[in-house]
Amino acid sequence: MTPAKAPSNEGGGSERRTNPVLRPAVQAVFDRLLTVLRKARRSEVLDLIGGAERVDDVLRNYPDHVPTFLELAWQLRAQPDFVVFFRASGSRGDGPVQDRSTPIAPCDLTFDQIGRSLLTGAARLVFERRERAWAERRAKQEAARRSKRREAGAKGPLSSRLISPLKTMFEGDHDLDPAHLRAHYPGHGLFAVLRPYLVEPWQFAFLEQYARLGTAQAKVLGHLIWRVRAPEMLETLISLDVEELSVIQAACRAFAETTLGVPPDQGPRWELKGKAARDRDRIEEQIAAEVSTTLDAIVLRHPGALDAIREMGLSARREVRRLTQVYGADIWMVFEQPDRLHNARNVPDHLLRVLGPLCHRVPPDVSAILGHIRDRTLARDLITLAREDLGDEVLAGYLADPVRKPIWNTLPAKFNNAYKYQPDATPGLGAPNNRESLRLIGAGIFQSLRLGHLEIF
Repeated sequence: MTPAKAPSNEGGGSERRTNPVLRPAVQAVFDRLLTVLRKARRSEVLDLIGGAERVDDVLRNYPDHVPTFLELAWQLRAQPDFVVFFRASGSRGDGPVQDRSTPIAPCDLTFDQIGRSLLTGAARLVFERRERAWAERRAKQEAARRSKRREAGAKGPLSSRLISPLKTMFEGDHDLDPAHLRAHYPGHGLFAVLRPYLVEPWQFAFLEQYARLGTAQAKVLGHLIWRVRAPEMLETLISLDVEELSVIQAACRAFAETTLGVPPDQGPRWELKGKAARDRDRIEEQIAAEVSTTLDAIVLRHPGALDAIREMGLSARREVRRLTQVYGADIWMVFEQPDRLHNARNVPDHLLRVLGPLCHRVPPDVSAILGHIRDRTLARDLITLAREDLGDEVLAGYLADPVRKPIWNTLPAKFNNAYKYQPDATPGLGAPNNRESLRLIGAGIFQSLRLGHLEIF
C-alpha cells in the first residue's frame, strides 16, 4: 500500500517572488476590491481584515479571510475594472477566463495556481511573524536574566562580585539581537518543510495552527496536514512532542516488522557486506514504506489509538508485535478502545492465537483463570474445541458473563491435578488423555456454560 501523496503545488510555490508581474497584479486587484466594497458600504467584509490595504498585511495577519477575497475577485472578474486582470494567456478576446484552470495573462498562471501562491506566501509570512515574536521574547528574557545576575553579583559576597564580571565578559555586555536567536526557534525552517503540502484553499484557515508545529514535528507529520481538516485532529497532532512521535514511530515500525515477517533485532547494518547489505537495504525500504502507511492510517482513521500508544510509551512495541499476529491491520481498532485493549493485553501469550479475534472480549480475570491451566497445549486445545462447539459469538458472551465465571474458575483444578494430556495418545489403560477424551470432557463444560451453572456429567 503506497502512502497518499499531496497534490502537486506546481505553479503555486514562490511565484509571488519570482514572477515579476504577479505581485503587482494581485495588489491591483485587491485595491479594486477595496474600492468596490467601500462604495457598496460592505463594512462587515472590510472589518474582517482590520483596515489592511496591502496584500502582504492580509496574508500575514488575516490569512483565514484570504479565500473570501479570492472568491470575490473571481465573481467580479467580468466587471470592467477587473477583466483586464483575468484575460487568458494568448487570447485576443476581451472576456475573462471561464474556469480556474486556464492560464491568465500576463503572469501565465491559473487562478488556482495564484491561490496556491498566495497560500504559500501567507504561510511564509505567518511563520516568520511567529518566529520573530518568539525571538524578541527570548531576547527580552535573556536581557532580564543578565540584568538580574549583574544586580545580584553587585550585592552578593566577594565570590559573586568576582565571577559576575567574568560572565559578563564571556557573554558580552551588549543587548542580544533577536535575529541571532531565530536559529534556536523550534519552528526554524518550518516553511521549507511544509511548503510542498500547502495545496488547498481551506488551509488558509489553519496556518496559525501550522505555525505552532516544531520543525522536527513537521518532518514526521507534515505530509499529513493537507489531509487533516478537523481542527480537533490537527490540535492532537500539534500536541505530539518529538519524544511522543518517536514512540509512535517505534510502534509503527513494530507493526511493519511483524507484518513483513522481519525479526525486530537484525544487528547493525555496518557489519553486513555484499548481498546481505543489499537485502537489508531492500528490507529497510519496505519497512519505511509500511511505517509511513501505518502512521497515516493511525492519524487519519484511528486517532484514538494515539493516546494508547503515548500512554504505553516504548512498551507499546511489544504489545503491537503481540496483537498484530492476531488482528493484523485491525489492531488499531483495538487500540482505540481502552477496554478492548486492556482485555487483549491481559490474554496470556500462549492463548493469543487460539482466541484470535476474541482476545479483546475476554475479561482479564477470565484470562488469568485460563492462564492458570498449567498444560498449555491442553488449554489451547480446549479453547479450540469451545470455538468449534459454541461458535465465537456465543463463546465470547460466556467468557464475559460474570454469572458463568464460576464455571471457568473450576478448570485449573480440574486439569492441574491428576489429568494428564497428550493430544495424539493411543487410548488404553493408564494412557494419557487424548484429544477425543478432552472433547468429551469439554462437551460437559460447554453444556454447563449453556445452562449458566455447573453441571456434573
